[in-house]
Amino acid sequence: MQSQRQEKDTCPVSDSVMGEVYRSSPQHIRELVATIPPFTRALLAVYCRGHAHLASMGLTIAAICDKGDLIDAGGDRGAALYEQARQPRRDLLKLVAQDLI
Repeated sequence: MQSQRQEKDTCPVSDSVMGEVYRSSPQHIRELVATIPPFTRALLAVYCRGHAHLASMGLTIAAICDKGDLIDAGGDRGAALYEQARQPRRDLLKLVAQDLI
């Protein structure tokens, strides 16, 4: 299990993979991270969620992670991230509501 300090400070994937994730749409992020080993993917979700500018990517990645992997990667934070990733996203709900008006 990784220490919480390391989770926040060390990205679990290479700079090139992180750059591709950063430049990707949410759908492409899901496809890209599906090729990453499950525990590394969970570490990446926890890492991203811990950085404000990457938080929405963390939720996107966590949505395809297993709960056990997220808990192993982030403890209580990983468990909370699992639950958050499965809640309706308010920003998306606002867009849908605007389209219906």
